[in-house]
Amino acid sequence: MPVMTDRTLIVALVAATSLVGCSAQDAAPMPDPQGVTSQAGGFHARWQPSVDPLPLNESFNATLWLSSSADGAPIERAHLSIDCRMPAHRHGMLQEVEITDEGQGRYQVLGLLCHMVGHWVLHVDLTRGAVTERAQFDLIIE
Repeated sequence: MPVMTDRTLIVALVAATSLVGCSAQDAAPMPDPQGVTSQAGGFHARWQPSVDPLPLNESFNATLWLSSSADGAPIERAHLSIDCRMPAHRHGMLQEVEITDEGQGRYQVLGLLCHMVGHWVLHVDLTRGAVTERAQFDLIIE
């Protein structure tokens, strides 16, 4: 039977512990941002969730970028409302999100929570003056 020296044991332990806690999900890059034009065509929204796949009944965050068009000027200091809705069940999330304006059309959305399996729709409502316009993204929670 081979004898392990202290040095061999230390190298083996370091190698083994470096793998603990690492999984394909931990190593997976964030998903590419998805972009859509609002329903009335007045702005373009791109969003990138902080995790992939989207979790069931666990809060997650996202980055949102708003611009006047796909290649247009950033929309800064936007008056936003964001919600995820489940059309088949006619309800939304059980908590409100926190939106932080990071400048240059970039916003952090904290506390998204889809608590059921199925089709959800992320609503991004931008209000300018008396007009509110919506961009929406389809989400699948498995």
